[in-house]
Amino acid sequence: MIDVIMCKEISRFGRKAVLSGLTSSRFGNISALRGNKIVITKSGSMLDELDRTQVVEVDLSGPCPQDATASTETCVHRAVYQGTAAQSVIHTHSPYAVALSLIEPEQVEPIDSEGHHFLGSLPVVDAEFGTSDLAAKVSVALQSHNACIARGHGVFAQGQSLAEAYTTASMAEHSSQVRYLVKVYAMGSKG
Repeated sequence: MIDVIMCKEISRFGRKAVLSGLTSSRFGNISALRGNKIVITKSGSMLDELDRTQVVEVDLSGPCPQDATASTETCVHRAVYQGTAAQSVIHTHSPYAVALSLIEPEQVEPIDSEGHHFLGSLPVVDAEFGTSDLAAKVSVALQSHNACIARGHGVFAQGQSLAEAYTTASMAEHSSQVRYLVKVYAMGSKG
């Protein structure tokens, strides 16, 4: 049986992610590691309306029958937990981060002071969503960074808690927005 408190926490951060504009209701996924299990949102869940029926527990060690209803990104979350010290992962389809991932060749470098200091560069990884290729690339990127961006897809942020992963996802989008706006301004001032 899935922990009620963990479901409430996942639901709380799902609402926060949608309300803060980090993602649309049906895009993105959230998970937390609990021993040898991953508690993760189900495929097609509306992140701002999560309840216990929209969260599932899957095995950390590898695919299991519950994967059939879990998020299509379960393999990515599993690889992150297997390859890093993360305890929580939040994946958003943040618009500015996605836009910059289509412009920047290898990484998004924050130019705002907080992003530069607390976040550092955001590697941009190339792979189709929901694939073992994406899982491997995100896991490698998150071994040395707190967040990365899957090109054209969105941010994967890790943390020791859901609050930490959410903060990182928020910083990634804020830094992406600042960088994008400065780039657009610079292009406009040249014309």
